[in-house]
Amino acid sequence: MVKETIDSLDPDYDIFKKLKLKSCYFWGSIVQSKKTNTSFSLTSESLVSDLSEEQLISLLVEGWGKSKREVIASTAEDCAVIQTEKKELYYLFKMDATVENVHFDPSTPPEWIGRKALARALSDIASMGGEPLYALICLGVNRTEKVEKIKQLYKGLTDLARAIGTDLIGGETTESNQLFLVVTVWGKTDGYKPILRSGAEDGDALFVTGVLGGSYDSGHHLLFIPRIKEGQWLAKGQWAKAMMDLSDGLATDLPRMAKASNIGFEIDYEAIPVRKNYGLHNALTDGEDYELLFSVAKEKEINLIKNWPFEVPIKKIGTFSKNGKMEFQDGYRGFDHFQKSRGDY
Repeated sequence: MVKETIDSLDPDYDIFKKLKLKSCYFWGSIVQSKKTNTSFSLTSESLVSDLSEEQLISLLVEGWGKSKREVIASTAEDCAVIQTEKKELYYLFKMDATVENVHFDPSTPPEWIGRKALARALSDIASMGGEPLYALICLGVNRTEKVEKIKQLYKGLTDLARAIGTDLIGGETTESNQLFLVVTVWGKTDGYKPILRSGAEDGDALFVTGVLGGSYDSGHHLLFIPRIKEGQWLAKGQWAKAMMDLSDGLATDLPRMAKASNIGFEIDYEAIPVRKNYGLHNALTDGEDYELLFSVAKEKEINLIKNWPFEVPIKKIGTFSKNGKMEFQDGYRGFDHFQKSRGDY
């Protein structure tokens, strides 16, 4: 009966059947992702919590097919990158969700929630050396929520957008059992190429901005400043060869850069800048630091340090090496949404 109903509504039902069968091929087998070069076991009883965030993403995008020629980067990078017809004009697109009981506690001041929602997406634009242009905001809110709280939430968001110079141009609202914001930012690099994760090479120095660890207890995860100016300077001056922002912790994000660049790394643990009153484990695993992690050619190291024009410090924490490791070998693991490592709120 169901088939007859679909058949009568859709003359292309045969195509529908093929797509449906194709989407179910993996049950009881090993999934091999061509896009991420990873494999993992999956059955019809598998749960999302059985997968890492990267495994889930690779599964979801596997059927997307090849992107158009102008798509320079997509799911494997901090932003999607589109090359325009104008020489060295690239558009950057980023979407980020900020969800109650995942990214903030219900008692968090609403202005800080709104600020963080936009700042998270801006940090990804910064990680490619981009200039954020426009933002769209989707709000999910319970109908019993107080209007004043939502007004304050949008005030925090609007104040940051005004300070950065990003125009808020629209969005969506929907009823939801829990509060959330989804922010989409459109940015650009004009006259220079965006910096991808995949540009690190053997011998490159590995640098990080700021200090790491203790983001939650210190409130840094709510009030951090996206490193937009720093990212643009690194990209325009061709200092950085690979770059990303640290959102899930150094222990998770550095291996992502190494895999994207197909090069191992060697870490100087004593050189890692740790937030005061916190330890190395925090710096590696806490996440939501929103600092820049980037590689620099060995011959540019000294001049980078000498010419660095910003108050936020930079620190060399290691090197990329063909003899290095692709993962941390000391049991350190950063944050994963589906394999919680810093606990629920």
